Amino acid sequence: MTSGPSTSRSVTFLFPFKLPGMQEPHAPGTFEVRSEVEQLDVMWDAHRTMSSILLRYPGRIEAFPVTAGDLEAAILNDRNSGIEPTLP
Repeated sequence: MTSGPSTSRSVTFLFPFKLPGMQEPHAPGTFEVRSEVEQLDVMWDAHRTMSSILLRYPGRIEAFPVTAGDLEAAILNDRNSGIEPTLP
């Protein structure tokens, strides 16, 4: 396997959030998500993307692995958390 280019983007959570594998919700804020594409060593063109969100804690930063689907679901849930429910 060979590593390809890495990318970085920022995501902002307005409310505490929890990703699969987390024991407790994390405080809201703006976080960096780093993704790296790995070329797989097979006979055809294949790759996989590995992503991590950098979580800040007092005195340390942790790279927490996350899938694109789990991250997008958490972002969508965060955006919907601030919406007032409509009553019939």
